[in-house]
Amino acid sequence: MITTIVAIAADDTFAHVYSNVRQMIEDGFGDADTRRGALEFFSAAGGQLVPVFGPAWQLFDLRDSRDAPDAARLRQRLAAVVDHVVAYLRKHTEFAKASSLTLDEALVQLPRPAEQDLAHVLALFPHHIDDDRTVQPLSRGSYWHNALHAAGWTH
Repeated sequence: MITTIVAIAADDTFAHVYSNVRQMIEDGFGDADTRRGALEFFSAAGGQLVPVFGPAWQLFDLRDSRDAPDAARLRQRLAAVVDHVVAYLRKHTEFAKASSLTLDEALVQLPRPAEQDLAHVLALFPHHIDDDRTVQPLSRGSYWHNALHAAGWTH
């Protein structure tokens, strides 16, 4: 069983981390949804995960691609996601204000994939940890989680 799944939009506009495939599918990534766009999947070590689809093209499982993990590539992809959110926040300064933050306060709290330990970076991305769908470390009301969605994605 694969643990720690990083789902990243193919255009690097969004990322979430899940502890298993079931959680990710229950979060809404199991159905074909052309409104969202393509996702790519990685392990915490940077290994590419290949989607397995059911008969109606719903995501059923993920399998290891057997390619060598590339943690540097995963870091670059996560950094691109953060850069996308930073650009969004700079254009929409009211978003931080709605969370009672200045723009600088909001930006300093974002993950820094190029500087921080990869495990720490992954822990900062929204992810589900239990059956009540709690998002950790930041709640669904947090500006970082909401900024990811406001900048372009739904789940």
